[in-house]
Amino acid sequence: MMLMQYLQSNTQYDYVRVVGEDIDLLVLLTALASTHSDYFFQKCGGGKTPDSYYSTTSFNHKFSNELLFIYAISGCDITSALFGQSKNKFISLFLKHEELLNSAATFLNPQATTEQVTEAGENVLVALHGGDPATQNLDELRYYSFDIAAAKTKFNLARLPPTTDAAQLHAMRSYHQVQTWLGNEKDPLKWDWMHTPSCLFPKKSEKDPAPESLLQCISYTCKTGCTNACGCR
Repeated sequence: MMLMQYLQSNTQYDYVRVVGEDIDLLVLLTALASTHSDYFFQKCGGGKTPDSYYSTTSFNHKFSNELLFIYAISGCDITSALFGQSKNKFISLFLKHEELLNSAATFLNPQATTEQVTEAGENVLVALHGGDPATQNLDELRYYSFDIAAAKTKFNLARLPPTTDAAQLHAMRSYHQVQTWLGNEKDPLKWDWMHTPSCLFPKKSEKDPAPESLLQCISYTCKTGCTNACGCR
């Protein structure tokens, strides 16, 4: 927050160096001050690792305008993350499907509605998991992916696409974070955060990950009590 306020008000210095350990700082500098070639980020090293230096033009990429969205939707310190989906995969996705830039634009729009945000977020996540946003939703893709995975001798359920409900929560919080970075105040309670006695806390999905009839069919081959080393964990 302090960095954003500084970027919005600073005009008196010709050279600025931001020192920190969190790569979020470089993302914010790149997205919000990319026209300032005299702004630099010094990432502190540790042990035998030297400090690294970056300018706001280091990320000379066609998606610089969408960087905040990509960083939030792919998972950061404040938003949830998708299992096994790296930021590089998101970049590759937008290189392959530039039509998804329309979805990114929704997250940059301060007037976007919750319906527009959740639809745009789902379109991106469907494409990320190999589906067609024009013909499939996440629940359909999740079922299709499970049907294929179940035929294998071993698979990881965590790699299935998220449910529509979970994806909507993720999209709403990602939008709120992008708007916060852009300096647009949004009520977090309207974007799937909730008050707790100590702080704001993300709302959890209220729907089961699968139909109850399917969950009842799950069984394990453990012959003794389950431990942390069990494959069913």
